[in-house]
Amino acid sequence: MANSSNAMYFQGNDRNGPGHLGEARKIMGRDRLLVLAIFALIVGAAMGFRYLRGGAGVKENAIGGPPQRPSAAGEFRGISIQLYYSDPNHPYEEYIDEIAQTGANTVCFVVAAYQENAGSASIFIEARKAPSDQKLIRLFDHARKRGLRTVLMPIVLLESPREGEWRGKINPGNWDDWWEDYTNYVLHYANLCEQGKVEILMVGSELVSTETQEDRWRGLIKQVRKAFKHDKGRLSYSSNWDHYKPIAWWDDLDIIGMTTYYDLTGGKKPTMDVLMEAWKPIKKEILEWQAKINRPILFTEVGWPNQETCAQYPWDYYRSSDKPDPQAQKNCFDAFFQTWFGEKAVAGFLVWEWRNSPAQVIDEKKGTDYIPCGKPAMQVIREYYGRERAPSSMPSTATATSSKPAGS
Repeated sequence: MANSSNAMYFQGNDRNGPGHLGEARKIMGRDRLLVLAIFALIVGAAMGFRYLRGGAGVKENAIGGPPQRPSAAGEFRGISIQLYYSDPNHPYEEYIDEIAQTGANTVCFVVAAYQENAGSASIFIEARKAPSDQKLIRLFDHARKRGLRTVLMPIVLLESPREGEWRGKINPGNWDDWWEDYTNYVLHYANLCEQGKVEILMVGSELVSTETQEDRWRGLIKQVRKAFKHDKGRLSYSSNWDHYKPIAWWDDLDIIGMTTYYDLTGGKKPTMDVLMEAWKPIKKEILEWQAKINRPILFTEVGWPNQETCAQYPWDYYRSSDKPDPQAQKNCFDAFFQTWFGEKAVAGFLVWEWRNSPAQVIDEKKGTDYIPCGKPAMQVIREYYGRERAPSSMPSTATATSSKPAGS
């Protein structure tokens, strides 16, 4: 457990020198100043040119090409970034600027609370692994100034998971205590989202073992709406790819959230033909179900690690972490967008994930994580995010307060 002190529980002379150096020194000094002035003008012009193209200091290899403006599309075309550092000088703003120049129009900020293992009932925010509240508000504002819409997704992580444990298997000894902490955690960020005018707040992510507790979830959502109530604010929940149907409380939310970690190959080589064929029955099943629920879909984690097994085990980024396969990763993104881009039932996409640290490797031959920066997959994302405006399935008012079909 983290130390409690670091955790928030929910509980004047001539510049040319002396005169005896003579006139020659003065002339040399003036020449140096002239050279420096010319150099400064050249540097300034170059920086200004880069700024006009989309921002100074942005690395084109990271964003896959020349900077392009955020999409004007009505749908969410987003990229997620995990906020795991508390240093007030951590360069999150630099990464937000990069996201804004990929053609994305949305950034999803991911924050975390922790519990020791799946059996723990105590949840806390580790101050050394999260930006301050003030910093987060500034990041919301920075994103808006860069033309980005904002989403916040609070997640729960296990500090010391036992074998086979993850947040989808949480089973505390005392559910009342767990829900009290979890409610306080989500409400804390709901208040910050209200202050920062965030557009979408996720009330949870992949908490599979809790999803049958319908009354608890409906009670939490009701409390969140009292705190997060501005006109453009919408609520969602990020369900696991294989567990969106059992959730009985979608009608209390505005948007269906779901991840995309399907086995698309069954061990076959991830060619475009194989991947496109695999998506056909998945899409049919999702859309038939969505028509009954009457809420637009936001794909909350669109991601595949740069590994040879990414199409079969997209959720397992340890499976072949020593075997990069940038073509397989690119194919997975391409097949996904070919399948879902322009679908009227879809409110948007959140690519998982952008880099968040200078230490991360931007190299298709070495970086085997999900991050598409500097990899062929980034070109696919840019191509789709840069397309013309698409119709939005987002309702003009909160759908959870209306019986009308979403998007009608």
